[in-house]
Amino acid sequence: MRKIDKLPKPQILIDNETPWLIAFKADKSNATKKYRYRHADIKTTLRSETNDKCVYCESKVGHNTPGDIEHKIPSSKVEDLHFSWENLTIACTECNRRKNDYYEVGTEFLDPNIDYVEDFIEHHGPITTWKAGSQRAEVSIRILKLNSKERLPLIINKIEKIEEVNNLVERYESQQNSMLKKLLEKQLLELASKASEYSGMVLEMLVKKGIPV
Repeated sequence: MRKIDKLPKPQILIDNETPWLIAFKADKSNATKKYRYRHADIKTTLRSETNDKCVYCESKVGHNTPGDIEHKIPSSKVEDLHFSWENLTIACTECNRRKNDYYEVGTEFLDPNIDYVEDFIEHHGPITTWKAGSQRAEVSIRILKLNSKERLPLIINKIEKIEEVNNLVERYESQQNSMLKKLLEKQLLELASKASEYSGMVLEMLVKKGIPV
């Protein structure tokens, strides 16, 4: 999880948010009226905003895992936010399924568009955990199972990323050629950038290893 800046609201939502909401509330069983937030312009902007990653676990979304448009506050709890731009993001199918309709005032999920999530979570190898006293982070991580063997495919992918980073760090630290060292450093910084998969974990790895980031 990383802090993410919210992109400007797409024009299709600027033009239609209010009439869409009125139509949805008048006929909630109508699938066309309910799922208008899936419009291609909205999803494209959200994917750009999240760098084509799940906002929670940072797995890349693509053709095989297209990602779901996620309501941060479920419509079943606050239906007026059904088409709210600030309430929409992208989550992988696994995270979206596990979060389901969770919402509790006071222990809300971390919101990467608002919260500096790096201040609330920490990484121990491929396992994401919460910093002591961070109840919202603990709730988020426990519900998403980001610290559990139940997310084995995710953990395996993160182990592969750790191996990639460790190999690069070893080469970087032993490299005598100044140009190669700069190129290796650049590659490491790219892996720690918000656009990269599991970058929160990678960033923390580099900080712990004393790599300048």
